[in-house]
Parts: sequence; structure tokens; C-alpha cells
Amino acid sequence: MNYDIIIGLEIHAELKTKTKMFCSCLNSPFTSEANKNVCPICLAHPGTLPVPNKQAIDLVLMTGMALSAKINRLSKFDRK
Repeated sequence: MNYDIIIGLEIHAELKTKTKMFCSCLNSPFTSEANKNVCPICLAHPGTLPVPNKQAIDLVLMTGMALSAKINRLSKFDRK
């Protein structure tokens, strides 16, 4: 069998956005109590539909362009 080797890099960063990545809850990890800014979307309750934070996506795209990274035309998000 012939296999193609594909190596990827996954990078995590904490963005300074007003709201969280997939809901409208405040993103204030250092100024609020633990588990205070949560909602059914944060908790992944069945039937809730996350909506991506446009500001976060824009920041990530700008960072990718600044680093001359290849930006895929299609991205997908998977919930853990």
C-alpha cells in the first residue's frame, strides 16, 4: 500500500472578543466568577444551535493573512 503523509498544525489562541465563540455570552474569563457567563448553547444542550462569532473569525483570518498562511475556502467546526 502507498500512503501519502499529511502533517497538520492545530493552533489555539485566546481572542479578546466581547462574546464567546459560539454564543452571545460575555467573554470575561478574568473578571467574572467561574461558570457565571453560561447559556444552553455554552452547555451544549440538545437542540441548541451555535452561531459563530464573526469578530473572532475576522481576527483569525487577519492573523492567517499576516502569517501568509493558506486559508481554506471552507472551514468546519466540530463540537467536543
